[in-house]
Amino acid sequence: MVAISGSTQYARILDQTRLIRNLNQALTQQQQQLSSGRIIGGMVGVSARAQELGDLKAELSTVETYKSGITTAQNRVRLYGLTLEQIIDTATEAQDMMIKNRDSFFASTSSPTAQVNVLLDRIGTLLQTKDSDRYIFAGRNYNVNPILAPLSQVVQDTPAGAVPAGFTPSNEGDGVGGQPLWLNVIDADQLDNYYLDAAGTNGASEVNLVSVYADDNERVEYGVVATDPGIQQLVDSLTRFRSAIQDIADPVTFQARVDDALVALRTSLQNLKSTASTNGHAEQRLKELQARHDRSMDVLKTRIGSIEDADPAETATLIKALQTSLEATYTITRDTLQLSLVNFLR
Repeated sequence: MVAISGSTQYARILDQTRLIRNLNQALTQQQQQLSSGRIIGGMVGVSARAQELGDLKAELSTVETYKSGITTAQNRVRLYGLTLEQIIDTATEAQDMMIKNRDSFFASTSSPTAQVNVLLDRIGTLLQTKDSDRYIFAGRNYNVNPILAPLSQVVQDTPAGAVPAGFTPSNEGDGVGGQPLWLNVIDADQLDNYYLDAAGTNGASEVNLVSVYADDNERVEYGVVATDPGIQQLVDSLTRFRSAIQDIADPVTFQARVDDALVALRTSLQNLKSTASTNGHAEQRLKELQARHDRSMDVLKTRIGSIEDADPAETATLIKALQTSLEATYTITRDTLQLSLVNFLR
């Protein structure tokens, strides 16, 4: 047998080394593919469908963004619901308090003014509820506290001997633009941050709610503002009762004024429950939209997986074939090249 010359043997060693390196690299890549479950190389690895994969991932990212916004809105709507429930509980407590204090003799011994002030400040605290740094009852103007000061300090009482006329929310009062004094409105133009009419000007027919884009060209409004009729009527009814205490020495006038406050309070309770129902409807709507996006994400992920997911059985078969080739290459390299220093120096 003619021995292979040194230069020829060196060239053959280089060829075999490159082959072994390439086989090892391919084997490592396939093992990584089997471990990750994804075709190696990203977009390059699925070059035939790279454009489709890119479009699908962009669509998935868009759906995830909408879903994130809806999740935030859902959290706030639940916060509205919990706060409204506490406001309704306070209104119910106020109703019980007024009924008990309708008798002027009982009222004279029960410190009703202090009771009213506690309830007013509790309502004011609830209206200052925040989600992170947002005052949720301030509508779109969420950076501004909707309450000017503690309600027990700000609201205006009716003079002694007066039975107030019927209350119209956001349309009477001595505050800016006719708003109640307890609402934190600096000038008439700022009313747009709280209340709008159908034409988008200052008015009382449409609350200025916050909203979330739930999909392309689909926006969902939600939320409750401090100018909600039920809330205003609740505060008004309590201040009417507190004003009535001025006539506590006149049982007939006192009872008439307490009854007037009770009428306003019962109307408030009806409107507050209606507001809570509307908030519950918004919560259900957001829940349905979230479910719709979940279904869309499932479909998109399935389609993306059909492109970039590797077939485990196929990958395992390829790994086995590469291992066999690598073992054979090692054997051929050993036997054919007769690797030794003596042969290399010939």
